[in-house]
This record gives sequence, structure tokens and C-alpha cells, in this order.
Amino acid sequence: MKIHSLVIATIVLAACGRAEPTEIELQVGKAARVNGCNVFLHHALAQDPVIADLAYACDVPESFVTEKNWWGEGTQPPASSIYVGECQRFGMKFYCVESIEPGVSVKMRATYEVTHRRIDHLRPIR
Repeated sequence: MKIHSLVIATIVLAACGRAEPTEIELQVGKAARVNGCNVFLHHALAQDPVIADLAYACDVPESFVTEKNWWGEGTQPPASSIYVGECQRFGMKFYCVESIEPGVSVKMRATYEVTHRRIDHLRPIR
């Protein structure tokens, strides 16, 4: 019985260890894997207000994140601008910008998750 309980506890801990992080930090000029998507931070600009330009590609193999063509095959996805407080969907979660350090990085937090295939059903992540 004790071994059975130990096996269950090990499985639960292993599953928790593989969960996506709720906070991410994207570095300028580098691709990162975020919730099943490859995300590339082109710029973090020191204007008023500060702004970041990022692009992403979902449903591509994780191995592409270290390649020059981080988006996989085809044309590079266009970059879009994002400000502090705005959110972007990566996979089934929305990550909101908490801070932008110009020229260096952007910190984002998983804030909402899609609860249904329709995007209009969201749940806050606590």
C-alpha cells in the first residue's frame, strides 16, 4: 500500500513539474517556446509609452526555436506591437505584458486560459 501511494505521489509531482511557467521573460533577438508556440521578440523600445514588437508561430516543432527560421517552414510571421497591460494568446493561454525593459526584454504572465474551443470562454489563472 505504501509503494502504491509513493507511485501516485511521484506521478503527480512529475506532472506538476512539466507545467508551463506562468511567468516568462522574452529576450530581444531571441526565440522562446511559450505554451506550444515559438515567440520572437524583435524590439523593446524606449518610447513613451514603452512598446515591444514580437512575432509568434504556433503548431511548429519545438526544435525550430533554436534555428534561424524559428517559425518553421514558409514565410516569417509579421511582428505586432504590444504595450504594458496588453495580452497575447499563445496556445490556449493569454499572456499579458507586465513590464518592458527597453533594448533588453519583456516580462509576461499567463493571465487567462481558454476553457472552451470558442475563444469567448475565458477563465482567470490564479
